[in-house]
Amino acid sequence: MKNFPYRQVIQRYMVFSWLFALLGLIIVGKAAYLMFGERTKWAEISKSCVRNNITIGVNRGDIISADGQLLATYVPEYRIYLDYNIYNPNKKDSIKQQHKKDATFLATLDSVSTGLNKILPDQSKEWFKDRLYKGYEKRKRHWRIYPRNITYLQFKEIKQLPYFNRSRNFSGLHVDTINRIDKPFGTLASRTLGEVDRETGRGSSGLQLRFDSLLRGTPGLVHKVRVMKKNLPVVDRQPVNGANIHTTLDVVMQDFCENALVEKLKEIDGIYGVAILMEVKTGDIKALVNMQRCDDGEYRDLRNFAVNQLMQPGSVFKTISITAALEAGKCDLNTTVDCSAGAINVGGYTIKDASRKSNKVINLREVLGYSSNVGVIKIITRGYGGSKATEQQFYNDVMKLGIAEDMQLDIPGGMKARIPNPKTYESWSASSMASMSIGYSTQVPPISLLAFYNGIANGGRMMRPRLVTHITRDGEIIETIAPRAIKERMCSPKTAHDITECLKWVVSDGLGGAAGSPNFLVAGKTGTARVQQKDHSGEYLITFAGFFPADNPQYSCVVSMRKAGSGSGGGMCGPVFKQIAEFVMTRNKQYTLNDHIDSLHSIPPALDFTNLLYANKTLSNLGFVVPSNWNPDNITNPIGSVNVVDKHAKIHIEHTDRNKMPDLTGMGPRDALYLLEKMHLKVKLQGIGKVVAQSLPAGHAITPGQHITLTLGCALNHKPLISKPATNKPDSLKSLNKDSLRADSLKKANNANNNQHSIQI
Repeated sequence: MKNFPYRQVIQRYMVFSWLFALLGLIIVGKAAYLMFGERTKWAEISKSCVRNNITIGVNRGDIISADGQLLATYVPEYRIYLDYNIYNPNKKDSIKQQHKKDATFLATLDSVSTGLNKILPDQSKEWFKDRLYKGYEKRKRHWRIYPRNITYLQFKEIKQLPYFNRSRNFSGLHVDTINRIDKPFGTLASRTLGEVDRETGRGSSGLQLRFDSLLRGTPGLVHKVRVMKKNLPVVDRQPVNGANIHTTLDVVMQDFCENALVEKLKEIDGIYGVAILMEVKTGDIKALVNMQRCDDGEYRDLRNFAVNQLMQPGSVFKTISITAALEAGKCDLNTTVDCSAGAINVGGYTIKDASRKSNKVINLREVLGYSSNVGVIKIITRGYGGSKATEQQFYNDVMKLGIAEDMQLDIPGGMKARIPNPKTYESWSASSMASMSIGYSTQVPPISLLAFYNGIANGGRMMRPRLVTHITRDGEIIETIAPRAIKERMCSPKTAHDITECLKWVVSDGLGGAAGSPNFLVAGKTGTARVQQKDHSGEYLITFAGFFPADNPQYSCVVSMRKAGSGSGGGMCGPVFKQIAEFVMTRNKQYTLNDHIDSLHSIPPALDFTNLLYANKTLSNLGFVVPSNWNPDNITNPIGSVNVVDKHAKIHIEHTDRNKMPDLTGMGPRDALYLLEKMHLKVKLQGIGKVVAQSLPAGHAITPGQHITLTLGCALNHKPLISKPATNKPDSLKSLNKDSLRADSLKKANNANNNQHSIQI
C-alpha cells in the first residue's frame, strides 16, 4: 500500500467533484431561470398543451310508469354564444389566424344570418346580422347571439351553417347547457315526479329530488395532452350514465283520477283536493293526485298535499277508534249503544250527531254506518274511560294500528300523523279522549290514512306505500325495491274482518251510499270535519276512504277535498270514489270473444265477396258450423261468398283466372287489395267504402306489375247474401256487465249490416 498513488487519485477526485458541482449549479440555475425568468412563457405554453378536468357529460335518467311509458326525461337546452378572439401562444400565428377568421366571418355574415333566420324564424335576418356584427365590433369572448334557449336539434342545424361548421377554436361557437325536464304527459303527476333546477341540474322536489344522485349519474373527467401537434385525451374518471326510475304509477289511472277530482272540485268550488289509489296486496300507488285552485280559477298540481298535509280526519278516524276497541276486546259486532238522545255531554262540551237516523239503540255497524259521534264516544268511554291510565291505554291501542308510523315514502316531505298522548299533551282534558275518538285533536296526512284502510283490506297487514319498483342503468336492474310491510300485524285478521263488515254496511245501508256500485261491493267510511285553523273559519275537510271489491279487496282509495262552507264526505267525495272504482274495475276486466256473443239472437256477419281464409277463422270463432270438408289451405286465392243459415255456413268459391281481371264491384277494399296483390298487380285506392269502379274492366288480360286504380264508394246495387238483418234495439242505460256488452255488440253488428258502404282501410 506504500506504493499507492494517493496524490494522483485525490487530484482526479477533486477535479470530478468540482465538475459535478458546477454541473449541479448549472442545472439549478437553469431550473431557477425557467421557474422565474421564463415563468410566463411556459405557463402560456402549458395552457396550449394540457387541458385539465374537462367534464364528460352524461344524460340524466328517465322516470317511467308501471306500463313502460315515459313520465319524465332529460332534454337539454342551450344558450348559444360566439367568441370573437382567438388565443394562440405564438403571436405571429395568432395575428394571421385572427385576420383569416375576420375575413371569413365578414364574407359569410349574410349567409349565416339567413340560415339563423330559417332555423330560428322568430328573429329576422337583419336582426341576426346586426347582432353578430355588434359582437364583432366589441370583440366579445362570450357574446350571446340569440336571446332564447335552443334545442339540441336546432344547435345541430346551426353547426352546419357556413363559418359555424369550422372548429370551435376558429369559429368561436360555444354553448352553455341548461338542464330541463320534459314531461310527455304534461302536468300529469307533476308534483310527484318533481322538478330539476335548471342551473345546477339537481332535483329540487318529488322523485327527482329523492333519487337525484341516481338520476344524475356521474360525469366523467378527462384531460388532454398535446403530443405531436395533437390533443390526446386521457380519461381520469369514466362517466356513469344516469339511472332510470321505474314507478308504480299507471298513466291511464292517474289521468282518470285527476279528471274526476278536478271535475268535482270545480262543481263544489273546492280549495284543493287529494286522490290516492293503491294496490292492496303490494301497497303500490297507481295514482297520486294533488290539485289546488289557483288565482285564475284553474286547478294545478302545485303541492303534495297527499304526503305533507296534516289534516283533521274527522269521522274517517272513527274506524281507527273502533278497530282499536275491537282489537282490545272492548266491543264486538253485537255491541249496542243507546243514541236516542242524539247528543252527549263530555267534559262540559255537548257533542251531537249529524244524522237523526242514529237517534235510537244501534249496533256497531250502525254506529259507523250513521257516523254517530254519540255511539263512538260511548263505546270508547265505556271501554277506556275512568282514569288517566285507561285513557293512556286507548292512545297505546291506537298507536299499535300503525297510523302514526313513518311511511318511508319514496318522495321527500312526508309527514307523520300526530296523535295526542295523554302523558305529554299539555292541553289534555276530560273531553280529549272523546274528541280524539271522533277524529278531532288528531292530524293525519292522507297517505297514512290510506295505509290504514289498505291494512284493513289486507287482513291486518299494513303495507308501505310504494312508488318505485326498481331502478335500471343501461338496461340492467341495479336495485329492486320489493313490497314490504310497515306493520306485519296492525290487527288480527278477525278484527280486520269485523271492521270490514261495518265498512260494507256504511256503503250498503249507511251514509256512504254514493260511493257504492251496483256491480261490486265497496267498503269505506265518510268523514266531514270543520277546519280548526285561524283565518279558515267556515272551511270543511271532507273525505271518503275505503277499498273495493270488498269481498276480495284489490284496491284501496282515499278522496279528500277542502272547501269553504259545509260539505259531505259521502255526498261529495263518495261519487268521485265510485267513479274511480268503476273505472279501475272495468279497465281490469279482460273480456273474451264469448263475452260478446248474443246467446238469444243469431247475427251472422255479412260475407259476400271476401277472403275465405279470414271468413273461415271468423265463423269458427263466432261458433258457426263450417263444413268439415272445407279446407281453404288447398286453394290459391280462396275468394268467395258465405251464406249462413241456422248456424251452418255454406261456402261458395269464386274461381278466378290469374290472367284475367275479376269483377271487384261490391268487394271490400281489404279483400280486393289481397286478391290483386296475389295477382302481382300494383293497386291504388281512391275514396271510402266498397269498390264501385275499377280502371281495368272485368275480363281484361293482365300482366304482373300492371297498375290498377279502384274507386271506393257506396255500393247501392250491392245486395248482401244475408236476407234477415237483426232488429235494432233501443238504447238503454248501460251498466258495466256482460249483458250490456252483448247489447253493444248487437248494435254494432246491426250497424255493420245496414251501413256496409262505410268500410274503410
